[in-house]
Amino acid sequence: MKAVDWVFLLVILSVVAGCKRVSDGNNTSLPVLDMGATIGKQVPDTFTWNSVAKKITYVPISTSPDALFGSAQLVHIDNDFYCMVDHQTGTIFYSDKTGKIIHSFSRKGQGPGEYAGLTYVSMNSEDSTIRVFDQRSEKYIVYDLAGNCLKETLMKDKGLNTIHLLSNDFAVAKGRTAGNHKLFITDEDLNIRKNLFPLDTTLTEMERLSMIWQLNYCRNRDRLIVHFANEDTVFSVTKNGAQPVCIFKKGKYTLPEEDAKKPMEITPSPYIRSMWFSSVSDYYLITYLFENNIYDEIWSRTDARIVSRLLCENGEWGFPFCLPSGKKVLLNTRSLYIKDNIVASFIDAATAAEEGIADVGEDDNPVLVVMEL
Repeated sequence: MKAVDWVFLLVILSVVAGCKRVSDGNNTSLPVLDMGATIGKQVPDTFTWNSVAKKITYVPISTSPDALFGSAQLVHIDNDFYCMVDHQTGTIFYSDKTGKIIHSFSRKGQGPGEYAGLTYVSMNSEDSTIRVFDQRSEKYIVYDLAGNCLKETLMKDKGLNTIHLLSNDFAVAKGRTAGNHKLFITDEDLNIRKNLFPLDTTLTEMERLSMIWQLNYCRNRDRLIVHFANEDTVFSVTKNGAQPVCIFKKGKYTLPEEDAKKPMEITPSPYIRSMWFSSVSDYYLITYLFENNIYDEIWSRTDARIVSRLLCENGEWGFPFCLPSGKKVLLNTRSLYIKDNIVASFIDAATAAEEGIADVGEDDNPVLVVMEL
């Protein structure tokens, strides 16, 4: 055989071998959470947030007649501010790091620059704006910190339906008429920049919408953790695109694709669906609906092992947090603030005052709990 032929053969073999190494590396690098094997088995329920938190800070939010919370949810933390919303009154607040309210505003209404509800709120400290997605009015509104409307965008004008992540310079949203993909990465003005997860172009309109709405949610503020009920791979979506982070092995409890094409029915199902999947520090937080019961689970990212499981009963969600008195309260997994290694939530003032948190009265605003894991 000629020398040139040997060189060509060696090049081909090296390319094939290299591709196999990459493929093997990708498969082995993704942790596999074998959820299907744990369904129905006894799992510890002794987990508390205190057991994994390296630092816990209590921040009493200042109380005044014009700054009273009906229900509080944190939407932003940085070196100078906390930004939070009250869904009952439709009010946006921001405070300094001691909890003193600096300013609040509400633009609830049906007119220009107004919102019907606060579906998703994000504060951009780089350009001093607060961004609001209102699902009911299908609007995206940008305000300055005083609450003056700077820009209003109708979602239908962008071919989009629902925003799942608002970051400083990009967003991730579901499509309405934008094309045959499940998700889209946009710029800060909701102009589509990347298409993610293509759909079968032969689907009917109802099948297409049903497949899109199989998307499960997350509480992360630094990225979108994406998982679809009829699939096993979990992805992390950032400005640069989607990358797989783990395999969520549901086995026989995986929703069949044919069922995923149908509107969800409010009946007991033998499949896992309606999930929330978040990632913080060394853990995955998972909430899911199975056989009309809602479960909260925590899995270890380091060894893909289930750490704890709790059945949500009597309308109570979440994992326990121990107050200074030793009393345990549940921090609702659906309203947690999660970013990098930070987890934050609120506890009501009456409980905080009774259980030993200083400088809190029972009629005060809720107390913010910030945990560094």
